[in-house]
Amino acid sequence: MLESSEELMQKMFDKKICSYRIESFWTYELCHGKYMRQYHESKDLGKKRQIQEYFLGYNKGSNLERSGSSKVSASSVGNPPVHTRKVDGLDLPYFQVNITDGTVCDLTGGPRQAAILYVCQPEGRGEIFEMKEVSTCEYEIIVLTSVLCSHPDFKPKNPHIGKINCHSVEGAPVRPVNMDRLAEENRYGLPFEDEANVFDKSSLFKINLHDKRKFTQKTEVYDQKTKITMSTGNGGIGLATDEQTIRDFLSGTDCLKGGAGWWKHEFCYGKYVRQYHDGNDGRTVITLGHWRLDKHLQWLHANPLKKPKPIGKRRSISLLYTDGDFCEANGKKRIVEVKLKCIEDLSRSHSFALYIMEPKTCEYILNIESTMFCSLLDKADEYGVMPVSAD
Repeated sequence: MLESSEELMQKMFDKKICSYRIESFWTYELCHGKYMRQYHESKDLGKKRQIQEYFLGYNKGSNLERSGSSKVSASSVGNPPVHTRKVDGLDLPYFQVNITDGTVCDLTGGPRQAAILYVCQPEGRGEIFEMKEVSTCEYEIIVLTSVLCSHPDFKPKNPHIGKINCHSVEGAPVRPVNMDRLAEENRYGLPFEDEANVFDKSSLFKINLHDKRKFTQKTEVYDQKTKITMSTGNGGIGLATDEQTIRDFLSGTDCLKGGAGWWKHEFCYGKYVRQYHDGNDGRTVITLGHWRLDKHLQWLHANPLKKPKPIGKRRSISLLYTDGDFCEANGKKRIVEVKLKCIEDLSRSHSFALYIMEPKTCEYILNIESTMFCSLLDKADEYGVMPVSAD
């Protein structure tokens, strides 16, 4: 008799296996069939080891789902599960395990919870393929496993490849004229002067369907404004537009917005840092910090290594934004260190890369990288503060 998906998954759970996903600050631990947690271990020299952790949920034993149905019998073979998830371009059926009653979330007042979606992967050993926060303190995790591949309903389906038949329109030659000309000239080794009429080289592109960087922290790359990425006739950007963009940024007129997932982030230089989410009930906004020059100077005095390097050697500067919204988890107001980094990438000369980390509860580091900062860092004073005008 064919084993049901529940029986197959139970065998995996009985092995008491734990999988790990390591990111820049947090480590995620998934003990299959038991619980999932995220934690950070501090290893400061000469200090007692400290662990900061949150449990995303526990398996209560009755939270196994086969995409909505609780039991599977041999008679159901051939009837594919209702729900699928797209993984590497393929729609894969999944086996869902709900974990609940995690650590209380200070934003919602309720416990954290997560849905773990197991999909068939012949070489999978329980790896965490993808993890995202679908709503505040509610998560979805995709896990690769080979145990489901023995069940017909969970095997990947070969994608349908449609046949394309090309026909010439009425009155047109069977073969394009330029193709015949190219073939004729290639036969005699002659140059084909009208190459542009055959194909446009700029239209060639490559798509990588199997990106191996699945387990690194995602970085959201976005353009500040449409005018920044518009190309002029020589592929560059006008000097006047360039200078105006810098002035608008330093004056706080143009704010940088970006981010992936539930929360988006907004940085207005010299004003504030916020994270927000647009939902059906409107926008939820949490202020991570305001610009307070006096508190920034106090921070530099207490942390002299955060001061800018000498002019000519600067690759980044750090600015502290304080007095954000109150955080119930640590009983303090939120703060965020903004790090502006020079990245010499001419292919993205007027774009910004933004990513945020939370090394301690409600204490953030917002990293912003751009080629545009390379010309600005040396104009900052000894405290890292740049003038409103960068002329």
